[in-house]
Amino acid sequence: MANLYFFCLVFFSTFCLGYGQKSPTPDPDRGLKLSRVVAVNANIDPSPDGARYGLERLLDGKLPKDGWRSAWTAWYQKDPTVTFDLGEKKKIGAIRIYFQAWAREDELKSIEVSVSLDGSEFHPFNEYGEIVTLTEKGTWVEMDLRAVNARYFQIKPYFQGWGHQWGEVEFWELTN
Repeated sequence: MANLYFFCLVFFSTFCLGYGQKSPTPDPDRGLKLSRVVAVNANIDPSPDGARYGLERLLDGKLPKDGWRSAWTAWYQKDPTVTFDLGEKKKIGAIRIYFQAWAREDELKSIEVSVSLDGSEFHPFNEYGEIVTLTEKGTWVEMDLRAVNARYFQIKPYFQGWGHQWGEVEFWELTN
């Protein structure tokens, strides 16, 4: 009986809580492929441990483990503006962010997305809100852009609670 209990606990922890969770599979009908990002910068450096868990961690394809601290890129009590350069103009259908709420389930209040062709003049595209998840558990939020032609994307999240903990950011390019 103890072995069955242990097996169920391990199964639940491994598969239901998302340890080792991979990026969501794109909708094949939309013809999405993962796009390369050539540069990322932010107007506010990550904190704490900004040097160890910097912006490059958002693009390494490795998801951090749930809970504190793992390899989350974090901004404590700050709302950064993070700019991504795709290297050339691309038609982006979706942006996905792997994040973890820490203090409250609705900690990631909203995300504002702006786009640019030249990297200097950004135009607001959309604001995504009502993001609710479990605390201390990494999860994906997907922002459907339909088909936005741009080279540069600015993402500005707004927090309520602790701040922001991000593990990965993905841009999905339309191929159809």
